[in-house]
Amino acid sequence: METIVLKIIICSGILLGCYHLFLAKEKTFVFNRFFLIFALVFSYAIPFMTIKTQQKASAEKILFEDENTLQTVSYTPITVSEQSFDYTSLILPVYLLISGILLCKLLFSIYKIKSLKGSKIIYKNRVIKVLENNMPPFSFMNTIYISKDYFKDGKIENSIFLHEEIHVKQKHTADVLFTEILKILLWFNPFVYFYKRAMVTNHEFIADEQVIYKNKNIKTYQELILKEILKQQDLNLIHQFNFNNTKKRFIMMTSKNSKFAKVKKYLTIPSFIALAVIFADKAYAKENPENLIQEKNSIISEITSNDPYTNFNKILEKYAHLLNKKEYAKFERTISTSDREKLYEFYSELTTEQKKETFIFFINPGKFEKNIPSSEDLQEYMNSSKYGLWIDGKKTNNQDLKNYSSNDFSHQFVSKRYPNAISKKNPQPYQVNLMTNEYFSKYLQEKTKIIMGFKAKKGNKDTITPNTQITARLQEIKSTNDDNTVKDLAVAPPTVPAENFVQAEFPGGNHELRKQFGNAFNSSVFGKNEKGNMKADIYISIDENGKTTDIKADGNTPTLNNEAVRTMKEVVNNKTWKPATENGKPVPTAFKLPVSFNIQ
Repeated sequence: METIVLKIIICSGILLGCYHLFLAKEKTFVFNRFFLIFALVFSYAIPFMTIKTQQKASAEKILFEDENTLQTVSYTPITVSEQSFDYTSLILPVYLLISGILLCKLLFSIYKIKSLKGSKIIYKNRVIKVLENNMPPFSFMNTIYISKDYFKDGKIENSIFLHEEIHVKQKHTADVLFTEILKILLWFNPFVYFYKRAMVTNHEFIADEQVIYKNKNIKTYQELILKEILKQQDLNLIHQFNFNNTKKRFIMMTSKNSKFAKVKKYLTIPSFIALAVIFADKAYAKENPENLIQEKNSIISEITSNDPYTNFNKILEKYAHLLNKKEYAKFERTISTSDREKLYEFYSELTTEQKKETFIFFINPGKFEKNIPSSEDLQEYMNSSKYGLWIDGKKTNNQDLKNYSSNDFSHQFVSKRYPNAISKKNPQPYQVNLMTNEYFSKYLQEKTKIIMGFKAKKGNKDTITPNTQITARLQEIKSTNDDNTVKDLAVAPPTVPAENFVQAEFPGGNHELRKQFGNAFNSSVFGKNEKGNMKADIYISIDENGKTTDIKADGNTPTLNNEAVRTMKEVVNNKTWKPATENGKPVPTAFKLPVSFNIQ
């Protein structure tokens, strides 16, 4: 909610700045009026809008070895000695109180105008209320209010009547009431008050222009206005006379449009487009390649249930002959692109418990960073007994590296090959993947690929061997207990959970927490000398209101500890957990999230 409010304030402020920069001093009054109205509507609506873009989602594979479970959780009670006052509980009452005061003020202002004593007449097809009190003429809604001193011999001075008639015909009161309603709904947006001032001033410009166009006498009209300045008006919803307002009107009466007035109008349009792209929510729809449309239709026709878990398992049933034998590598090669995309789509809709039951998981890895091999590296990779070589995703003879120099490549990745991936054809214990400059450039322009991984049970070697580069950012987030049971991790050593204890849950589930952490982690913070296996435990304390109260990291690498804390703070910022409960009552708890990285 805080993000939406901030977007409204910033967006309305930027558009008001555009108005004063390009339009406020130009005589494009009608355009200015609708610009101000649309700018407010746009600012208040854009945070709730969604822009859909096409994103082609494909999948790659990753190896998680010795993986019993992606996260274990255990409960440890936290003693709270003093209960501090939660000031956030005052936000809603204060908001409603001030909004209520502003609503009462608006209703009282309307009542004050409507209760003015006088008699109504019809004059030139307009409703006129002739007031007993001596006050300057004004209009409200469809009625013109005028003192009896201005109504002489059954007539009203033509310039005065024409000025107020313009306000009535163009329904300027509606603009004022619109800003008042927005003030009630979002009174802490400071810019809405300036919008009202700009609107009222522009209304006067519109009326003045029409009067001068018909009467042709600017000087006489200005003298008439000056006479009204000394008379006081104490009504909030009308177009009042004051010195600053009158000064601007006089200047505008005698000014002319600049040479670039039309250009300035068109310059404001891109600002709406830019703000829409910046402030609207983004939703990515997968792109369906033409050569897969027929295949996708066949999949869709088979899936009739609306339950994501049922649909997920229906797809897996098509490959039961491989999965029952735990031939995951062959399953990875056999599964169609459309089935893979459907699995990812349904997986994102599964509950936390359902995700724990399946042996498949998906991760969004992000993009590789530049990692240029040295000349010494290339010389080392020519050793065909030690390294299997792939260049731009194709198996290559190691000696072909003689035709390349270090400057020809933008990325390298070296991985250890596990026994199930070693064969007579590819007996090397290590695999090297190199990207040429052109290939890497095209890779950066592609959409981020989704990684499909498989949970391997302890001692089970039937896992997928990676044939693509996996950066340090995609490292394992896992832990296991001696009894191989799933528990939560807490700050203190694991204890036996309460019989009716339910652990706190991150918005979207704990899988979402791990995914967001992996996406936000910045592996570029590690220095050249920081290589090898690095581990850390992240401790997240959550109070009974679901608020994160503390985050710490304990590991043997300070760089990893600092980045882990920074990343987790970014992930949980402004997020409210579903609090843990014991016997149905919210209780404070904590998570311990072990992470390990292998930097080569």
